[in-house]
Amino acid sequence: MGIHAAGNTDVGCVRKHNEDSFLVDSGLGLFMVADGLGGHAAGEVASQIVVETVARFVGETLEKDRTWPVEYDPSLSYDGNRLKVALLLSDQAIAEDIRRNPERETMGSTVVVGLFHGPKLTLAHVGDSRAYVLGPDGIRQVTRDHSWVAEQVANGILTPSEARVHPFRNVITQALGNGGDLDVEVQNLELSKSERLLLCSDGLSGMIGDKQIWDIVKQTDDLNLAVESLINAAREHGGEDNITVILVGLEPDEK
Repeated sequence: MGIHAAGNTDVGCVRKHNEDSFLVDSGLGLFMVADGLGGHAAGEVASQIVVETVARFVGETLEKDRTWPVEYDPSLSYDGNRLKVALLLSDQAIAEDIRRNPERETMGSTVVVGLFHGPKLTLAHVGDSRAYVLGPDGIRQVTRDHSWVAEQVANGILTPSEARVHPFRNVITQALGNGGDLDVEVQNLELSKSERLLLCSDGLSGMIGDKQIWDIVKQTDDLNLAVESLINAAREHGGEDNITVILVGLEPDEK
């Protein structure tokens, strides 16, 4: 079973710098969006560190016979451990870069990453970059935002519509490189041939709602066109942040 995918990033309409980084690697089955924090070049540095560190570790762990840099978590699958450890290493790499470059002390990054093994998908994320699954029945968000407003919604204090416009909607509670205890969320899913995986920074999800995302994607089988249409829609709704979008689908096996 093959994978077809498309991804792109855009600076948006307000920011002067693009601090997002992304990876589309169908060969590894690895797809990732990292949203840098810290302003100017620092956020861009942090998100690029994440992409490079994760890709390197995933590539190095194609074979299971290896020594792990941290304790192996038996509650997770092998791919779950690969992604969790890769994000922990990314966190350490950002911290090491800050020690060498103290002027970057405020930098960090959110991340959402998907790793395919056939139709089986392992997802890991930190922060408010999101993963959605889109299928014939609609769209569903499959990651939980690590953000202040998401916690208020979960506790019944805010409604989802109130959270979208709340002044603290951009306050995240988890990020790589922030120096605190890191809560890497890992989950296993299975994608059908009629479904697509969407990974995005909050530059998309903060500008347009889930229904509009679904309405755009379902109009075409061309993933590149769908990605560009999503980015354009986010820009048309203000483009207040950098916008990064990846769409992934499965292709049937050749007979």
